[in-house]
Amino acid sequence: MKVQGRHYRTIWVPQGEDSVLVIDQTQLPHRFVIARLTTHQEVAQAISRMVVRGAPLIGAAAAYGVWLGMRSDASADHLTKVTETLLATRPTAVHLRWAR
Repeated sequence: MKVQGRHYRTIWVPQGEDSVLVIDQTQLPHRFVIARLTTHQEVAQAISRMVVRGAPLIGAAAAYGVWLGMRSDASADHLTKVTETLLATRPTAVHLRWAR
């Protein structure tokens, strides 16, 4: 998408940063707001609050949420905790469960 002549993706990782940026879908079309997500909990909230919408974007956000969650603790137990948190955001998002 282009905003004021600048190209934006709906979700991206800024070069050299440990965060994910998303266009806040709840603000469109009246405002263009970029949200910075730095933890898997923030990604889960963004999915729950519909900051990110649509199956492909929800799936991408969840994948980035796993990446953010695993940066602090790469254990199998933590992976289970992170994925359970993300899966709980949208019980009807069956593709999140399939991709697990």
